[in-house]
Amino acid sequence: MVLSKRGHNEGPKKVKIIVTNLEGAKVGEILSIYARRWGVEVTIKELKGAVHLGQMQVTKDPDRVRRSVALSVAAYLLLVRLYGREKSVQERFSLFELKHRFTAEVFQEQLNRSEQRWSKKLEKYRAAA
Repeated sequence: MVLSKRGHNEGPKKVKIIVTNLEGAKVGEILSIYARRWGVEVTIKELKGAVHLGQMQVTKDPDRVRRSVALSVAAYLLLVRLYGREKSVQERFSLFELKHRFTAEVFQEQLNRSEQRWSKKLEKYRAAA
């Protein structure tokens, strides 16, 4: 078991308890393994929450399951490709933020198209009157 906290002056609520079955591993090694694993856990959580990995209703057909996973990963990669380039490699970003930005842009584009259509109809009615 490893008790870890960033600074000596931080209270007990900031302490992380890491339980492992790695016998003989040094504290630094355990923390390094945990840090790498944590990135994977956060990515899986974002895939499940933001692009609904595992929530699509599919049958037990292996091809459909593969396609549903591939679709979620493709959505993730699309969001990162569209909006992740603006972030530096060290800068953290949330997939939820990227999804929110994408949704807002799609709604704005739809609103603009609707406004243009109604403006054209209004101009036709004005010209006919």
